[in-house]
Amino acid sequence: MLAMLISLPVSIGLLIWISRMKKQDPFPRYTFLKLIIAGIIAEILAGLITTIGGVINLLIQIGPEQLALMTDTDSALKILQQIAEANNDLTAQNLLISFIRTFLLIGLAEELMKFFGAKIVMRKPGTANTWMDALLCFAIAAIGFQLFEDMQYASGNIVTAIFRALTPFHFTFAVIMGYFYGMGKVKKSGLYTVFALVVPAWIHTMYDFSINLMTRNENFVVLVLAMNLFLFILTVIAVLQLRRWNREGTLDISI
Repeated sequence: MLAMLISLPVSIGLLIWISRMKKQDPFPRYTFLKLIIAGIIAEILAGLITTIGGVINLLIQIGPEQLALMTDTDSALKILQQIAEANNDLTAQNLLISFIRTFLLIGLAEELMKFFGAKIVMRKPGTANTWMDALLCFAIAAIGFQLFEDMQYASGNIVTAIFRALTPFHFTFAVIMGYFYGMGKVKKSGLYTVFALVVPAWIHTMYDFSINLMTRNENFVVLVLAMNLFLFILTVIAVLQLRRWNREGTLDISI
């Protein structure tokens, strides 16, 4: 319980900060709650996609000729061990397949679910009238996503809870998403909507892929530290930019 509570303050603080940004023109009643719930549902759906995709990927690696052998415990353990050893071999082909799998099942899956979750709430007239409104909707949904994810990862582990609390990267991805989405609306170009999904999904994938590499070979810990530093800096920039955009009204453009 303590670990879960430790993981929450930064995300809750971001929600409070966003609500203060909208003090002069607040979101319609219950919109905040709907966006948070949308983020939570997005996390659950993304988890299901990742799990189902992982199972399908495992079945493909087992192959139809060996599938019948999986009913025997010893044979199944042997096959799974062979697959694990083959996957841990850091060949160019394995790395490419692993990166594509991470992009589709984690990076793109999670960003897509957050995108559509926020979009469903934004369909109600008056919810997102401006570029800034849309960006904040994505940010709130992403924080809801992160809150639920943090509670799962941090459960019973204080070190993980502290780390998760200090790395609200889903918020950062959402700021990027909302910026490109709003730009697409303003410039009336679908290309920017593609950027709204692909850019955060790509950065997200790079982060998760670095962790995947570290689980295979501890020498990649430097890469993981570098990615964490990069994303931490990106998060600081996102906060400062959002503060400036709000103060100067840069994104107060009707969409």
